[in-house]
Amino acid sequence: MTEVVLTKQKVEDGKTDRLIEWMSEVQEREDEVVETFQSEGMVTEAAFLEHADDGDYLVYFMEAKDLREVYESFDESAHDIDEEHKEVMDDVLEDSEELGVGNYELLYHMVNPDRS
Repeated sequence: MTEVVLTKQKVEDGKTDRLIEWMSEVQEREDEVVETFQSEGMVTEAAFLEHADDGDYLVYFMEAKDLREVYESFDESAHDIDEEHKEVMDDVLEDSEELGVGNYELLYHMVNPDRS
């Protein structure tokens, strides 16, 4: 069974365009992302941008075999894309050191057993 988490972090004022640019670059570097997923044990990751009255928020959905291992592997990663990701997140997010895990109650997480 996999673990899932939803995180939410406020984007600094004026930094939304930089965040969007970086996320587009991440998508273009799919091979590198897949390599990091394999070393971390990540199964699925999706990033969303929430536009709220008080500013923009980066919202992540992550699914992994062991989320603790994902965080540890990411922190210790030597992959270029992970290092660049950390730099961009430090630049564009308020309190980027804090994992923005909200008080979300997981009601269900269903996985198609035939997914490839």
